[in-house]
Order: sequence, then C-alpha cells, then structure tokens
Amino acid sequence: MNLASPAQLDIIDGLRGLGISNFVALPQLAVVGDQSSGKSSVLESFSELPFPRDSGLCTRFATQIVFRRSSTSSIKVSIIPGSGRTPQEAGILRGYVKDGLIALTGNEFLEILHEVCQIMGIPGPGQPLESSQSTFSDDLLSIELSGPDKQNLSIIDIPGIFRTPTEGVTTANDMALVRRIMNHHIKDERTIILAVIPCNTDIATQEILSIAKELDPKGIRTLGVLTKPDLIDKGGEENVMSLVEGKRNPLRLGYCIVRNRGQSELSSDAATRHRREKDFFSTEPWSRLDGDRVGTPALQRRLQGLLVSITRREFPKVQAEIVQRLSSCRKRLEDLGADRESTDQQRRFLLEISQKFQDVTNCALDAYYSRHAIFGSIPELRLATLTVERMERYAKDVEALGHTVEFDSEVKEEAASVKSYLASSTPSSNESEADAENSHPEYPELSGLISTNGVAPEPSDRSIMEWIGEEYRKARGFGLATIGPSILPTIWQEQSKNWEGLTLAFLADIVFFVHDFIRKTLVHVCPDEGVRSGLWSVLQEQLVDRYQAAVNHVRFIIQVERFGTPLTTNHYFNENLQKCKTSRLEKLLEMHAETNHNSNGWAQPGKVVKLKQIRQSMTMDNTEHTLQDIHDILESYYKVARKRFVDTVCMQGSDFYLLTGADSPLRIFGTAFVSKLSPAQLDFIAGEDISIRQLRKDLNNEITTLEKGKKLLRA
Repeated sequence: MNLASPAQLDIIDGLRGLGISNFVALPQLAVVGDQSSGKSSVLESFSELPFPRDSGLCTRFATQIVFRRSSTSSIKVSIIPGSGRTPQEAGILRGYVKDGLIALTGNEFLEILHEVCQIMGIPGPGQPLESSQSTFSDDLLSIELSGPDKQNLSIIDIPGIFRTPTEGVTTANDMALVRRIMNHHIKDERTIILAVIPCNTDIATQEILSIAKELDPKGIRTLGVLTKPDLIDKGGEENVMSLVEGKRNPLRLGYCIVRNRGQSELSSDAATRHRREKDFFSTEPWSRLDGDRVGTPALQRRLQGLLVSITRREFPKVQAEIVQRLSSCRKRLEDLGADRESTDQQRRFLLEISQKFQDVTNCALDAYYSRHAIFGSIPELRLATLTVERMERYAKDVEALGHTVEFDSEVKEEAASVKSYLASSTPSSNESEADAENSHPEYPELSGLISTNGVAPEPSDRSIMEWIGEEYRKARGFGLATIGPSILPTIWQEQSKNWEGLTLAFLADIVFFVHDFIRKTLVHVCPDEGVRSGLWSVLQEQLVDRYQAAVNHVRFIIQVERFGTPLTTNHYFNENLQKCKTSRLEKLLEMHAETNHNSNGWAQPGKVVKLKQIRQSMTMDNTEHTLQDIHDILESYYKVARKRFVDTVCMQGSDFYLLTGADSPLRIFGTAFVSKLSPAQLDFIAGEDISIRQLRKDLNNEITTLEKGKKLLRA
C-alpha cells in the first residue's frame, strides 16, 4: 500500500498537531544525543533551516520538522502545548502561528525562536536564566516545510542530554526535565530512535546508546547517526568505519554517517554544503563504505523508508487505539458523574441521588424487592421484612415476658404456648440487636440514644394471690374490705414493669434497621465516597433528632399505659372478666364432681355436685373475695391493655415515626431537603475537590482532542 503512505504520513502529522501524541503514541523519528553531538546540524542539513549556532544552548524544547511534498513552497511555524499546560496556557500557545512564509534568514529564524521561548516562558537563545524560569520546556515547536522538492517525512529533535548543571544556564531540575522529555518521545515502540554520536569521541562513553538499549533492548528501532567525521584524529578512521560496516557495536538498523558544516563554513549555502560532504566521502578511506550509509541524502532516504514502514504497520493500530482511548475517557468521565462546579449543577446532582434513594426506599417499604438487584445482594435492605419479623417477635416477647408474676387462672393452652416459646428461644432471643454497648461501632451516633439491655426475666412462679395479698395489706384503708383506689394502679405498674425494657429494645432494633438501611442505600445510590461523607455529616443530626422523637413518643405511650388511669371501653375486658370468674367456678365444680348413681346404686351418665359441698368450698372472708376480684380485674385488663399497647407501639412508634410517616427519617433525604441546602452546604457536600476537577478538565480536553483525531481519520 505504498501509494497510501504519503497520505498516512500527513494524517499522522495532523494527529500530532492536534496533540494526540500526548495520549496515543504516533509513528515518528526522534533525534537524540548529547549536547554538541551535531543533532541540530543534522536537522539543518535536512531542512536547510538556519539553526543558530553561537547562541549558547539553543535546543531548549523538542522541535518537530515536517516535510510535505506540495506544488508550492511554504513554511509554517506553530506550537503544540505540552501535556502539563492548563487550558488557558494551551490556548495561548496554540495561538502562536507563523504561516505563509517562503523562506527564513538566520536573523528571522532567530527572532522566531526568541518569540517562541518568550511564549513558552523560557530564556531565548543567548539570554541568561532568571530565578523563576526553567531553561527547558516540554512544549513542541512544529515547523512545516512544504515544496515540490520535499519528501514526506517527519522528525523530532529532542534537547541534548547533559550530566552536570551549568551555573546561570541549567539546573538539576533541567537535567531531570530533559530526561523526561526524551523518555516521553522515544519510549514507545512506534518511535525510531536516531542516536546521534560524534565520531571524535569514544563510542563506549556515549550514554545515549545505553539509554536507547534500555528502551529498545532488541535494537529493532535504533539507528546510529555518526557526525563530525572530519574531526577524527589521523588513523582513527577505521574504528568509525567498522561501526558503519557493522563490525563493532552492531545495531539492527545499522549506522549512517554524515559530514556537517564546520565553523569556518557557516556562511556557505546548502548546495556548497552538500558538494563538500560528497567530496569528503569520495576520498579514502570513506569511499569504501556503502553509498546507502553515507551522506545526508542517503540518511534522508533511509529515514523516509523507516518512517513509511513503521507508519504502514502501525496506522491501523493507531486508529483502533484512538477509538479505544476515546471510549475509555468517556467511560471515566461518566463514572465521575455530572459536572459539579456551579451551585445549580451541585443541586441537580444531589436531586438525582435523592430520587434514586427514595425509589429504593419505596420499594423496600412496599416489599417490592424485584425492582432492584441490590435487595438480593444486601438482605439488610429488605426493610419491610425485617420490621415485620421484629414486630412479631416483640409481640411474643411481651406476651411471654411482659408480666412480672404468672396469673392464677391462665388458660392451660396459653401457658403451654408461652412456655414453648421461651424454651425454643435462645438465651438472647429477647435482647435487642442494637442494645449492647459498641455492638455496632460503625454507627457511634446511635450510642446513648436508647439505654436498655432489652433483657426481661421470666415471670415469677410465686403465688400471685399471695403477692396481691401482700400489696393489698400494704394499701388497705378504713372502711369495708373493698378495692381501694391505689391498690389496682400499684399492682398494675408492678405487673407491667417489663414492658419498658422490651419495648425500648424493640425500638432500638427498628432504629438500627432504618439507620443501616439509609447508610447502605446511600452507598448504592452515591458511589462517590467524598459526596457520601459530606451528605452523611449533614443528614446525621437530623436523623438522630427523628429517632429521638420516636423514642420520646414511645416513652410517652409507656407512661400513659403504665402510669395513667387504667381505662378501656373494649368489651373484651368484661368478657375476660366473666371468663375468669367462670373458669374459677368450673374448677371448683370439677373438684367436687361425683359419679351420679340411681336408687339402685347403678352409675348414671354425667356427674353431680352436692350443694352442701359447694357452700362449704365457697365459704371465704371479705378479704379473700376482694383479692380474687383484684386478680380477675388485673388479668382481664392486662390482656386487653397488652394487645393495645403492642399495637400502638408498632403503629405509632415504629411504623409512623420511623418508617412510613411524612416525618420519617427515611423521608429526610428528598427534594425538599436538597432544595433548602445553602450554596455553602451544596459545595461542602457535592463540590468536587481540586484533584477531581482537574481530572474532569483533563478528560474533557483529552476527549475533545481525540474526537478531532477521530474526525481527521474519517476524513
């Protein structure tokens, strides 16, 4: 596909002009070497540009020289910003363009270099180094040379490496910067390394060959360029020729040798320079060398062939890599979320998160778990299920452990059910999941909210009638043996004292379920840890206030039920009272029941109870009658009040205050919350830190550049 090679070279140069090389390695030729190795002279011989000589250190930035074949001759000078430039700096650098030039004199070129250095912020040729300046820049000077006599070729000259700083000229930081610039341009496998080595030095001392070998261990992309053969001491020619002939220090791409103008020949033109070079290599012993390895024209042909070859091989890979890199950048930018620099952007960002949060919350409360996969991976988010199971356990706990002393007339089936529940429960079955101190250190904000261990003792098996009798005798007053106004409340408060611990333990678990749900749902809907941390710090106080409101309300319910007036209009109270009396009478009758016999002494169906025995058994004093009445009233009222109390706690304290109510903690993080946040709060929560903002800008810049490159590839 040789016919396409010039077009491909133009596209590669166009991609480099867009700055694509900062992100995707492009096929290129890079000239490297020590200072004063003759690099600039080699470029001058190619480009015929009058590079300044006696101006101190002139190669202070990488210089790209692009040769284009065209019908007319022209020169264009521009700057490609380095990757470390800000968008504003890059805009200024890209704005420098010298176009439409036909030729450049030495003074004109020197003036351009001064202008370029000033824009880059480095001293120009011959200028002293200021304290705030660096001698070198990682920007790229691009010089395009077009004309009918040009061959499609692109080559980059990299500042020469040096080993010791020069006071007032270079610093140790400059040494490191030059190394970074060099490594940036030659590390990739798509770069042909032109290692420039002066013939009048010992090749073993040339560090550039060691660097090239480190980056190109197989030696498949390193070409040696020998300069200054006219400065070799007499008798040293054979050593240099052995390099070119591949007999010593061989390279896979071999060596080429060129002769540049000396100091006394600086005023000569290009034609004179080429003639003198040709004459020099026509003499012994240089004339014995292969013509394809000798002279600037041969080197230029060799470089063009290498560049065409690597471009043809790597062009499809460059296309694919640009597309892949663009896709990767878009994905990384998408992962950062919406831009959050302005207050409106930050508010919109939080509104989107709050909507996702409320959607998950609604599904959790409705037990609609199939809507989000997270309910399958995190069971703790199945809030409705967790709450219902805990409510059922709470109701059983209060039924089994809520009373202090067992009632005397408790139905056998109920007693058996309670004993079975207690036997099947683990020792900690009635303990709160959030009660033990530091049991959930990840939520220190909940510590001290509810002080209870959630443990209630099993009801005492002492005689409840004896206990009621003791309390009755403590509270008796004057008058007939009737129920005094203080006896029932006193006994009631003692019999129901376990309610508070069991209830607060239940509420502590619901609080923990809700708090854990909110925290884990935020992790799901807001992956950005920084945003989540800021949001949590603002939400935390309001959440604890809502939890405290629920606790206060439940304590109010406990206060009303245990210490308020025992009161009910529920008809089940009377029914329970009648059941107690009927149950006691049935037990008495069963105790004295006898077999029914006829006058002949034969047993008859059914049993009979003698009235005389009933009278004797029912004989008791006023106190005993009163104690029985107190017991029956207490038991009847306890059953009604217990169910009412459990339902009220579940409906109001748990469901309304903590789950489904308008002021539930689950409803705090919504649109109203986000709308009320001040600009300072928005920036604190959703504002991006400097590193994220810079990453976003870098990604946007890279995407813009890659999109332009993709468009160029399509064209």
